[in-house]
Amino acid sequence: MSGWVFSTPGGLTCWDAMIAEIGVSCSGALPGARPDMNTVSVALTGNGTIRRDDPHPGGVNEYPLLPTGSKIAPGNGVVCAVLADDALACRAKKPDSWPKDTPDPPDRHYGEHGFVVQPSGSWTY
Repeated sequence: MSGWVFSTPGGLTCWDAMIAEIGVSCSGALPGARPDMNTVSVALTGNGTIRRDDPHPGGVNEYPLLPTGSKIAPGNGVVCAVLADDALACRAKKPDSWPKDTPDPPDRHYGEHGFVVQPSGSWTY
């Protein structure tokens, strides 16, 4: 497996996406989502999504723990922060390090997108 992975104190497992979209996906219990939904994702060029997916290889114990109050920001426009033991927020946007005139892909638009997983409900934007 290449890239980065992490787990949260609340039991989510998360991994990066590099091809064809730069982003992040997390699987586990998603409060407020339909019971059959187990994965939340976001990419630089699209709103976050909540969906049903096959489990990602590896479990919580195999992914390094991102502790409460910590964040991961690998420099590719994706930032995730563990806000509380049971809350995670991730955002994806065109990195500030990219030239301002970096063109959008032909069929998508760079924007600021993300998701929040928390006890009061999970949501995307």
